[in-house]
Parts: sequence; structure tokens; C-alpha cells
Amino acid sequence: MNETTSAAGETLDGGRPELTALTFRWLLPVATGVLMALAYPPFNIGQLGWLCLVPLLFSLEGCRVGEAFRRGYVAGLVFFAATIWWIVHVTVPGTVGLIAFLALYIGAAGVWFAAAAKLLPGADESQTGFGAPTADSAARNIVVSVVASAGWVTLEWLRGKLLFGGFPWNFLGVSQWRAGPLIQFASVTGVYGVSALMCLVNCAFYFTIRRFIRLYRAGGTKRSLSWELYLAMGLICLALLHGMREMFAKQPNASRTVRLALVQGDIPQTLKFEPEQTPMILERYRTLTETAMAAHPELIIWPETATPDALRYDPDSFELVTNLAVRSGAYLLTGTIDMTPNSSPVEAFNAAILVGPDGVLRGIYHKLHLVPFGEYVPLRKVFPFLKWLTPITDSFERGREFTVFRADDLRFGAVICFEDTVPDLVRRFVQRQVDFMVNLTNDAWFKTSPAAEMHLANAVFRAVENRRPLVRATNNGMTCVVNEYGSVGPNARLAPFTQGLLVGELSISRASGLTVYAEHGDWAVGVCAAVVGVVAAGGLRKLILVGLRGRG
Repeated sequence: MNETTSAAGETLDGGRPELTALTFRWLLPVATGVLMALAYPPFNIGQLGWLCLVPLLFSLEGCRVGEAFRRGYVAGLVFFAATIWWIVHVTVPGTVGLIAFLALYIGAAGVWFAAAAKLLPGADESQTGFGAPTADSAARNIVVSVVASAGWVTLEWLRGKLLFGGFPWNFLGVSQWRAGPLIQFASVTGVYGVSALMCLVNCAFYFTIRRFIRLYRAGGTKRSLSWELYLAMGLICLALLHGMREMFAKQPNASRTVRLALVQGDIPQTLKFEPEQTPMILERYRTLTETAMAAHPELIIWPETATPDALRYDPDSFELVTNLAVRSGAYLLTGTIDMTPNSSPVEAFNAAILVGPDGVLRGIYHKLHLVPFGEYVPLRKVFPFLKWLTPITDSFERGREFTVFRADDLRFGAVICFEDTVPDLVRRFVQRQVDFMVNLTNDAWFKTSPAAEMHLANAVFRAVENRRPLVRATNNGMTCVVNEYGSVGPNARLAPFTQGLLVGELSISRASGLTVYAEHGDWAVGVCAAVVGVVAAGGLRKLILVGLRGRG
């Protein structure tokens, strides 16, 4: 089978191989990238996530390794260009490089998809590409789908870990962030389980459509059962039933309510660190906080770096924050910069500081997971010129502790900026028995782009995975309260890109312990990686045996 023919051995257009080559090499991979992008904010057509990989899978029919990588890479370029383009507001060269790098993972997925069928026992040695064996066995197709999904999840996990801390952004499962009941099993598997299910469903659609095309071309009228699709739909139904049971049949009674006031300053990034703008910024937060006092909140939360100067060492910032905490009789958590002035050299941190109603500092958290080229310059001591490719003049240092803040009988953790997109980091806070999580963020870097809503879409899964509410205080959006099931009520959010105040009550249930995911972490990824390892080892053994027979 050459690179431009279908599974039935015919060109798709009925005899124009040049058009078929164009379709397979470019149009189908591009279609996958576009469909994937449409499944995420701002479009939020999440249903497309269940079939977005189908065009790519068809394009991989008959592909050898190199061509499979190129076609997957094209899909990756389109997808990431359409979903992280807004980073150009920070760095144009960095955006281009990041898109080119992240697309490698989709290219690798293309290689794995193309190899999945051939690596399994009984594969036809003359065939290449996804769905390569000419025999249409439902059982084999299901196994191939499982193997393909395991590879996809393993690559997602690697993307979230490798190269300067990884980029765990917009995994396939995140496209379902608004499908509440469907994603509740993430409390067992993490978001990776949702990605695995979606990849398996994509494969099932592919095999079903492929079978229909073959029957149509053969002139057959007999209907054929699609056990792959039946299995996929059955798994979706099970996920829905589990989710409805979790959300509606098992909802625990709230054992504690917390009155919160979330302040959204909406300070443009161009003004945020201009010294002459500092009085305006502090005055805005003072005014909004004084308005919140009328509601008698227990906890007031300001966003990331709300005070442009280091709170502990800037007299104006310190006086304002401590004075407001005392006057309100509430705890006040704010994002700020922190330093260690007595160290040599001086270290700076992206930090969150909690001030008690007595005006005393009750705790400090230094951000653990820094954003490369946004908060620090990797390898800056080896390649000093790299700092010229970023908007920052100096680097933050990495924090060292998972700080648990205490406000009377409340225990909560705070993560900063994109840390709420990192599954393993948030669950390690939850393991320390927090009642809820807080995210302080500043997405004003990306102006009015979809970045803020995408950020929320990713963060929703941290609440579901750990069955802990997530309170988000942002500079310009999305300030909201996400309950433990990943839902954001209509009265639990502020309009983005405006200054405002969100006051409400957070319900906390202390009856629920740790979820499977919170306790055991990425065990589902381990299973997927084991499947990949076994299949890859078997394929390597087969290649060695074939080579030895050839020599003989």
C-alpha cells in the first residue's frame, strides 16, 4: 500500500492520486488541528473532541514512520498555533518556538498511531499505517484502539513534565470542561483518563467509518455491527452514570461555609510595574476592599502580584494591606513579590502572603512551578543572551515548601498563575488535608485573548480530581468559585476584563477524604506507559527476529 491510498486500496477521489496525496498529506491533518482547536475556548464545541482525531487517523493509512510524523506534526502546528497564539503578547520568538516544539508531541502521536497495529502480534508485515491489517476484526481493532489511546496519554503526560517543567495545557480531556457529569471519573484517573476515553472513542469512530466505506465500495448492502463503537458508547454511558451518581446522589452536606470576597483589579500589564502607577493600583485595591467590608467576609483575596512592590519591604504596601485586614476583621491573602534581602545574592519570589485580622503576617508561599521565559530564564548563566527573548529582566527563584495557610479553623493551599494547570502539584497540596484551594493569577499579560477562559478550563479539573473547591482570584478574569465537581455557578464569577468584586459563600464538606487520584496520583498514566512499553518491546523483538531470519 502506498502513501496515498485508502484502506480499501483505492484513491479516495476515484482515480486522481495527486488530489488524494494532497488530501492525505495536508488537508486531513489540518482538519484534525482545526477540529481540536474548536473544542476549546473560546469556541467550546466540546463535542468535536470526540472525533477530532479521525481525519488524522485516516491520513495515516499506508504511512511509514517518517510520513506519519510529518502528518501528525502538521496537525500539531495547526492546533497549537490556534490555541496558544496569544503568547505573542509576551514574546513572538518564544511563541513560534513553543508551537514548533509542542507540535512534536502530536507528530510522535502520529508515529505511534501508525505503528500501533503493526507492533501487535499477527500483523501483516506488508502493511503500514494505522488500521493497516486488511482483515477487519473488531477484537483486534479494540486492542489497537486501547494501544493507541495508551500512547496518546503517555505523550500528554510527557508534555506536562519534560523541558523546564513541561506544558500541561489543553490536554484532550480538557475540551470536556463544561461536561460536568462526564468528567467526574477524573477523581479516579485524573484528566488523563478523560483523554484516554476520548482517544479510544476517536479510534472507534475511525474503524466504524472505515468499515462503512469498505462495504459501500464493495457494493454490499449487508449491515455490519460495530462492536468498537458499541464499546466506546458503553464506556461513555458508564462515565455519565458514575458522574450523575457523584454529583446528584452523593452530594454531602456542607459542614462549613466561608464568606469570601474576591477582588479583581483589572490593572493593565503595561501599567502594573510602572513606579508612577503604584499609588493608583494600591488605591484601586483599597477602594474595592473597603466596599467588600460591608459584606463582613472572613477571607479577602487579591490576585497575583496585586501589590507591585514587595509587601514585606515596601512601607506603603505593608501599611495598606495590614490596615485593611484589621479594619475588616478578616484574613487577607494577596499575591506579591517576596525577597530574601539578607541572602547573597538577593533572591526574589513570586509569592502569596496571608495577613491576619490582627495585622500580623500568618504565612508565606513561594511559587514552586515557575513559567520558563515568563518568570525565569532557563540556562541563563550558560546562555545570557536568552534573557533578550523574554519580557523579564531578572528571574524569580523557585519555592521549596507546600505552604498550608490557616485562618481560624480553615486550612487552604494557594497556587499562583499556571500552577493550577499542573495536576500533580495541586494534589500534593490536597494531601496535606486542605479544605479548599486558591489560585491567584494575572492573565493580563495576554490582554483580552481567550487565554483567561482556557486557563479556567484547565483549572476546573483540579477541583474534580481532588474533590476540593477551587477559588480563583484574578487580575482581569476569570475570577470565580469552582465547586468540587468542577461547576461554576452563574453567580459565582465576575465578568472578565473589568474591575469588580465577587462576594459569596463557599461550602466546604469535611466528610470527604482523599480521592483515588489525590492519594495515588498518575497511576492511570503508569498503566498506559506499561502498555506502551510492552507493545514497543514486543515490536522491537519482532524486528530483531525478522532481521535474524533475513540474515539466515
